[in-house]
Amino acid sequence: MKKLSILVPTDFSEISLKALRVAEAFAKLVGGKVFPIYSFEKVRYERSDASVDTAREDLRELVCSRVDPKFLGDCIVSDLKPVDAIVELSKNYDLVVMSSHGRTGISKLMLGSVTEKVIRLSTPPVLVVKNEDRLFPIQKILVTTDFSQNAKNSFGFSAKLAELTGASIHLLYAVTYHNTEPATHLEAYVRTKEKKFREYINLFFPNVADKVTYEATLTKRSAHEFITRHISEHKYNLVTMATLGRTGLDYLKMGSTTGTVIRNIDTNVIITNQVTGSDWNEVVDDTVSED
Repeated sequence: MKKLSILVPTDFSEISLKALRVAEAFAKLVGGKVFPIYSFEKVRYERSDASVDTAREDLRELVCSRVDPKFLGDCIVSDLKPVDAIVELSKNYDLVVMSSHGRTGISKLMLGSVTEKVIRLSTPPVLVVKNEDRLFPIQKILVTTDFSQNAKNSFGFSAKLAELTGASIHLLYAVTYHNTEPATHLEAYVRTKEKKFREYINLFFPNVADKVTYEATLTKRSAHEFITRHISEHKYNLVTMATLGRTGLDYLKMGSTTGTVIRNIDTNVIITNQVTGSDWNEVVDDTVSED
């Protein structure tokens, strides 16, 4: 089994450095390396090997003071557009970790153009760090689903994390309804989804089945209101969601619901999409001591 490789965009701002600290914690947890990337665009006549070398030296100096060298991989500097550099490089990594907002460039405000495109196009899952203090120790994971094939892309990551940390997993599906819909039909629909959840647990979470609960809930609230409130009330360390990998966050799993949820929660989010390629059962090698 291979070790986890984690790509971490930074723009040297303090808030973007949260992602480095979180990435290092993941590397310690599962065994792996952190690969920082700084991307800057310069006009053609300003580009030179010297400017790239200087940026690389600055990046290594910054990172080495914050990340244990035994968990640090190569420092990457690119003069491509940030989104192009991150998306292209992400094909070679198992996880991308980004802060939810920052000063400029690759760690703009969550749902800014760069972060949005990375979420949509990244090959591995993207961890958006919104509340660093609440992430570790990982004890409670929420997995939202709409029962689509694409939503299953988030299951492997969640199952592996639960296996490594002993965290509990809660599977959630919100069923919105109106008073005009027959109650018996709705109740029957919920029962079919509960049956599907039980099948999912056996199929996707066999090693942590005793840690998994599920909920298919009828609600008159909009889906994003129900999910946002649920997250607030239960204080999860991590929420996992899936995107469709098309254009814009209105195409996230459950449509605009997911984009709205992400804007309104203060919880760390793992996002997968249709091109997510890592098989998390093959990623983790022997865990590394935090000593």
